[in-house]
Amino acid sequence: MTDTPPHSEDNLRSASAPAVCATATGEQTEPLSWRYFRPLLVVGIRVPTVGFSEEWTAYLGRVTDFLQETLTTAMVTIWATSPVLALMIYVFLMVYFKALRTLLVVYLVFCFFDPRPYDGVGRRISHIHKLPIWTHVNAYFQPKMVFEEALDPKKKYVFGAHPHGVISYVAQLIAGTTGLGIESHFPGLVVRGVTMPVTFFIPLFRDYVLAMGCLSCDRNSIRRILSNRHKLHQSLLVVVGGADESMLAHEHSADLVLLKRRGFVREAIRAGCDLVPIYNFNENSIYRLVPNHPGTLTHRFEMAVKRVCGFTFLLFYGRNFCFTPFKTQLTSVVGRPIRVKADRDPSAADIAYYHGLYVEELSRIYAKYKPKYAPNDADLRFVA
Repeated sequence: MTDTPPHSEDNLRSASAPAVCATATGEQTEPLSWRYFRPLLVVGIRVPTVGFSEEWTAYLGRVTDFLQETLTTAMVTIWATSPVLALMIYVFLMVYFKALRTLLVVYLVFCFFDPRPYDGVGRRISHIHKLPIWTHVNAYFQPKMVFEEALDPKKKYVFGAHPHGVISYVAQLIAGTTGLGIESHFPGLVVRGVTMPVTFFIPLFRDYVLAMGCLSCDRNSIRRILSNRHKLHQSLLVVVGGADESMLAHEHSADLVLLKRRGFVREAIRAGCDLVPIYNFNENSIYRLVPNHPGTLTHRFEMAVKRVCGFTFLLFYGRNFCFTPFKTQLTSVVGRPIRVKADRDPSAADIAYYHGLYVEELSRIYAKYKPKYAPNDADLRFVA
């Protein structure tokens, strides 16, 4: 026989609320749903033994749902704007805390010379994938993954994610978070995302990116990830389109920069990793780009920044013209792995052959799943 804890929900329920409540007219009503009082029970607050009408039950339910929605939206906004918030926090500490300035300067120098983003190992912290914020992100976007074929945890893969979107949020979710990550579906697979080297120069945010398991996307870093010198057996996730594709991330568009992007195919052949295309439906619906068609002032500004910095600052907006992402369901379709024969020195013909198979598989999964997950999107188009 097991003892019931004195402060369990069952005991509190029996002590705090009647099984049936009666109205002034003698009509019996059901008591208020206990799910609204669970936060009170957790901290030991007892609910008064009074009956609630159905109207009050519905009202408190709406209040609870509103508070939950507000919390989720706030957490998603913080997550989406984390690069800017991290930089603002660093500047705030530098300006208002003189005692920390020397330490902050040393830390900034460390950011520029830290070798971990490029060594193929990084500084991954597995517990960061279990933080409560991912529960809110999953509730907000309701993401899911569709696999055309089961993946073998004993193999290594090079995953190509499309489209880039404004900030490529789905790639962050795919690379390991609870609920959507590839690793959650196939335990044993270790997937490392890669991003621009400049990301690792942003104070504080760089440490979050490293903890997530992301590394630099330069060639040497990718080769270290796919090598077995650390016996980590890692797979690679790369957002192929890059900054050029982010400028095309208009709602309902499906314009990809892929035809000239063959470096990831070359590295897959060198390492003997199977190629796997991923299409993230509704990635381009998370934000709205300010019209930036060729010839516009916006386009000239974005291209000028890209020429100087190697990346660009996009002009975009979210809900209520702020930076809160639009609420849209995200669906990632993972295509069939393309078997690759290892070759340390692949020829241009070999690269073109596997690249063609990759484009064909990506086109196939888009045509197959577009009617179900994004019926209003345009047809897939390779613009470069």
